[in-house]
Amino acid sequence: MPKDASIGGTFLTRFSPRVQAKLLTLAQVFHFKAGEDMIREGDHSLYLYVVKSGRVAVEMDVPTLGRRILRTGDVGDMLCWSALVEPRLATADVRAIEDTEVLGIKGGALMDACREDYELGFELYRALTEVIASRFVATRLQLVNVFSTG
Repeated sequence: MPKDASIGGTFLTRFSPRVQAKLLTLAQVFHFKAGEDMIREGDHSLYLYVVKSGRVAVEMDVPTLGRRILRTGDVGDMLCWSALVEPRLATADVRAIEDTEVLGIKGGALMDACREDYELGFELYRALTEVIASRFVATRLQLVNVFSTG
């Protein structure tokens, strides 16, 4: 799918034009400076984010090894799906690698919109499932690599 930084790129292009427009009416723009923490693991997840510009690192604190990058994300990547899933706690740290602009949609407002608009809800949860599944596969491959070289 083509990336379009004006609407947040790849994640939002998964939606029909009507649902894209509705999502964008719910979005706010947030700016993070290079090196700034955007999300901390265990904190309450208030927003679902889509990277509009810049790059981010999704990180985890590993005992005895410190903070480790799990993956990086750039324009079009969706972050903090946990804002839509109870108990709504962040599952990793996210740090801006460079100056980054994101679209943020409040999880509660998005859930309300899904209850009012079943097409939006269907498209959103289908897109979230695709993202979560692809991240699960990537994590599984990382684990295979870690354990096969050990």
